[in-house]
Amino acid sequence: MSKKLSALLVAIAFLLSSVTAISVALAMYALIEDKKLALLFATAAVLLDIFKYLAWPIAVRVLRGVSAALTITCALLLSGVSGWATYDRLMTSISVSKATHEVMTTERVAALTTMAQKDSALISQLDKEISDSGAQANDLRARGMVSKALELEESVSSRAAAQRAQALARLNAGSLEIAHIKSGVAKASSLPPLLAQFLCLGFAMALEIVPALILAGVRSAGRSRTGVVASGASETPSSEVKVTGMPQEVMETPETPKTGETLPDSNAEILKTLVVHAKTLAPGTPVKLKEFAKNSRIGNLRAGQIFRNAESLGIIRKTTIGYVTA
Repeated sequence: MSKKLSALLVAIAFLLSSVTAISVALAMYALIEDKKLALLFATAAVLLDIFKYLAWPIAVRVLRGVSAALTITCALLLSGVSGWATYDRLMTSISVSKATHEVMTTERVAALTTMAQKDSALISQLDKEISDSGAQANDLRARGMVSKALELEESVSSRAAAQRAQALARLNAGSLEIAHIKSGVAKASSLPPLLAQFLCLGFAMALEIVPALILAGVRSAGRSRTGVVASGASETPSSEVKVTGMPQEVMETPETPKTGETLPDSNAEILKTLVVHAKTLAPGTPVKLKEFAKNSRIGNLRAGQIFRNAESLGIIRKTTIGYVTA
């Protein structure tokens, strides 16, 4: 795995984990009434959510026994809380959208329809008032009362015209709102409720599992790459070998062959060298396998086989800190 790909995967894992951290923080903030205390607990929730992703490698590679079991248990509990927060936020959004759409399409539309009927009746009434005032004004003119006829027309027509314009504006606005409500669609309305719950649950679980898998995979790939490089370096013979800590008898072994040749020719010769070296050391003195492999110009695997043969002969013994002389 290349470094660029590893960096990209780590960035994706970080962004995905930030989504769960924000979800937990918002859920915790909404549960507590006191905003200062809610902010404190929301910050703690974010830190715990970050620890959740670090708990797995720590428990597997660092801790042992009860400590590792408790750390994994905490990580599982935190994953459950984080997953619930994400699932609850998604399902709440869908439920609120459906409830709001249902109320708008029933109660709100009914109320707008009633208001439209009232405004239509008011407009008809105002039109009748204007028509009646015109008839009365004509009658007054016929009797020579022109000034009163003008006053009647102006007072009635101005008031009726203003009320009619307001009613007509409300009628148009109500019609537009009804059309907007009926054309709207609730969130996830095309999905069955059970399928919507399953999708929300799957998304919440993916947000918990995918970042952990990415981080674990990148870390394992890095460790494997480092191990391969180290193994290759140990298998590659160097141009010069400095033998330190060996007795004089070992230093006087046959002439060192050129680079690329195997030294010595068999495991028996290398084992004899190890035996001679171990006998010159005090009992309990550490014998480093990698250092011996480097000095003998062999690989770590071959050196391990030779050390096991020496252990079976009683020359060295394996302890918790490595091989020591017997």
